[in-house]
This record gives sequence, C-alpha cells and structure tokens, in this order.
Amino acid sequence: MNTHKNIICCMLTMLSLIWGGLGYAKPTPPFTFIGTPSAYTVAGESIPIYPQAQITLPDGRLVDLCFSGKGLRQKWMAIIKVNAFVGIHYLENPAVLNIEDPMNSLSQQQYRMMVLQMMQNVTPEDIRAEFDDAMDANGVNLNSPELNALRKEITFSLKSGERAYFIGYRNPNDSFENLMIFTEKKLINERGSTLVTDIWSGWFGIPVDREMAVFKKSLLSQAIKN
Repeated sequence: MNTHKNIICCMLTMLSLIWGGLGYAKPTPPFTFIGTPSAYTVAGESIPIYPQAQITLPDGRLVDLCFSGKGLRQKWMAIIKVNAFVGIHYLENPAVLNIEDPMNSLSQQQYRMMVLQMMQNVTPEDIRAEFDDAMDANGVNLNSPELNALRKEITFSLKSGERAYFIGYRNPNDSFENLMIFTEKKLINERGSTLVTDIWSGWFGIPVDREMAVFKKSLLSQAIKN
C-alpha cells in the first residue's frame, strides 16, 4: 500500500514540475498592500486604493512605499473615447514628488511602483505600442538593448479588470535601473542604465496626447509645487 502511495506522490511531483516548467505555474507577487483601502469609482467599477504597499526585491529586501497619486487614462478608438486603464502610483517618499518637474524629482527616489488596472482588453501588441508611443514623445531611444529585450518579454495579454505592476528600483552597489513587471501570467526582470526613467517618462514626462496630459495631471494632484 505504501508503495502505491509513494508512486502516486512521485507522479504528482513530476506533473507539478512539468507544468511549472511549461510556464503554467503562477508567479508569486513581489508586493503586498497595507492599510484600509479607499474606493476609486470609474464607470461604476470600484477600484481599491491602498495607502501603502511593500515590495519584495529579488535579493529579499523589503521596501515600504506610500500612495502618491492615481489617474484614469483615456484613449480615442476611432471616434469613441474609452477608458483604457487606471494608474495607481506608489513612492518611497511621495513628499519629494514635484508637480513642476516630476521626472527630476522622481530621479531622487530609489523605489517606485505603478499599478495599471485595465479597463479594456489589451494584446501584447497594444501594450508595446502604448509604451513605444509614450517614450518616443519623450525622445527615448526605442532601439536600446534593454528596451528591445523588454519588448521580447511582453508576450502577455490583459483582460479588463486585470492588473500589471511596474516596480522600479536601484541597488546600492551599482548604477543600473532595475525594472520588475508582474502579472498573474508572468514576472519580468530587466535592467538598464535608464530603463526605469524611460518607462516612467511615458506617465510623468511629455504627454503623448491630450488624454495623457489629463492622466499625468491627475497622478500629480497630490504633488508639491516649487
């Protein structure tokens, strides 16, 4: 009897390893949210906004972040303006974020996170195009090795209601900017000399269109002025 149980256990273990190797195992979220959330209602949908978040870096360090702003990104699809996604932003020290020069003030932050909750279904091509357009408006070199590597990793789609989490951080022992992207389907880790700055420029830099300008203004509604 014990022999049969051992065989069954071995088979289950092998199946688990095989399915995990094929990419079916869900990645572990590198973050937790803390505190009592407030409700942000968009088109009848209530989105929880937590006051704090804690991220877990690949080396095991835990970093506390605080909510710094939220916004609704709208886009034109043909002749209709739709709700594309909601952005929820967290920073190590939100008080440093400056409404007059957000990108420079962000450069003083070691850790940050942007949560994007989809309001529409999007394909990998949609995701890549959104970032390419926004970064191109900010003069980013779209052919840099790190961005090319990142594009190859963006193979997932997202349905309405699903989230993508972008975590940017710097290690104390090197000058690289590290980026983690988490979805329930995939965890991406990339780094580059300006990778996080490039990605964040799409949200806090020069707006690619009028709707992105509104999104940026909303994200900065709690920021300080000079």
